[in-house]
Amino acid sequence: MAATIDLPKLDFDFEQKLQEWTKELRGWNVILYNDNYNKLVEVVNWLQKATGCSLEVAEHVTYTAHQKGRAICFSGAKEKCQDVANYLRGKGLQVEVDTVE
Repeated sequence: MAATIDLPKLDFDFEQKLQEWTKELRGWNVILYNDNYNKLVEVVNWLQKATGCSLEVAEHVTYTAHQKGRAICFSGAKEKCQDVANYLRGKGLQVEVDTVE
């Protein structure tokens, strides 16, 4: 006759934790939204300062956001993305931080 073993109950939902861990590992994006208040040249300058990107990349991101309504302006670790987003918000830009899909 086989014996049964009672396993301890886990105190969290494994599926929920797995989704959270997976989300953390995927990476993060900072999404810049178009606005009609700031000059394009200022946005380009702020993107360069916030992300360290080249003039060409900053211009491309700015024009993409202007034409399409939004553009990914930075990708990286969550904390760095939050720093970039906070800097840009401080300049009056609308941005959000989201996971890479």
